[in-house]
Amino acid sequence: MVELSRKIYTEMLEHVHNGYPNEACGVLAGSNGNIVKHYPAVNAADEPETFSIIAAPELLRIWNDIESQEWDVFAYYHSHPRTQAYPSPRDIAYAQNWPGTYYLIFTLKDGPEHPVLRAFLIQNGEVQEEETHIV
Repeated sequence: MVELSRKIYTEMLEHVHNGYPNEACGVLAGSNGNIVKHYPAVNAADEPETFSIIAAPELLRIWNDIESQEWDVFAYYHSHPRTQAYPSPRDIAYAQNWPGTYYLIFTLKDGPEHPVLRAFLIQNGEVQEEETHIV
């Protein structure tokens, strides 16, 4: 199960809305299974309307900060502006770079005012959905 504070959820949603109509992305840091920090990132994908990726320098900065705090990378999140909140084949392939990390996906396919968030663990190409709770 993924538990998000209302504050972090709101920050993520604002970042997703600001990126619309392109995909938005970011990282969540965790400590002892709890989310402790939100890192909104710039979508550096060549096709940002259908994919998201964090550029290497920004990702390195995020990872170094997480490591310096002795936290863990808890989740990679991104949005699907026009499709369902489910990992695409490209998402599944890309998730191999994030082993053991949750993959959180927002969909805005029913409009930015009707976001849906779903959480997944993707391991060895297998997608397993996890419950999400906003507290």
